[in-house]
Amino acid sequence: MDKKQNYMTVPAALKELEKIELLKGGDGDYILDYAVTATQKAILKAFDMTSENVQIQAREISSDLTRIRMEALEATQKSDKGGV
Repeated sequence: MDKKQNYMTVPAALKELEKIELLKGGDGDYILDYAVTATQKAILKAFDMTSENVQIQAREISSDLTRIRMEALEATQKSDKGGV
């Protein structure tokens, strides 16, 4: 007996994907809050993506945020030295 496929509405699928979130760790890096669920993997598969794609994007976002934070810190330090 075949199991009937469950299909999600677009809003339900988006809501499920919104649960994928990053948290800032103690070391300042951002990491995935939870592992990608089976439901999220099924939705990602519809877009030819995998949980590995999500991990890669998370690492790239973390790297970008770290770079931006460092650039902002450097700019603040330069303006503090120049403004005194």
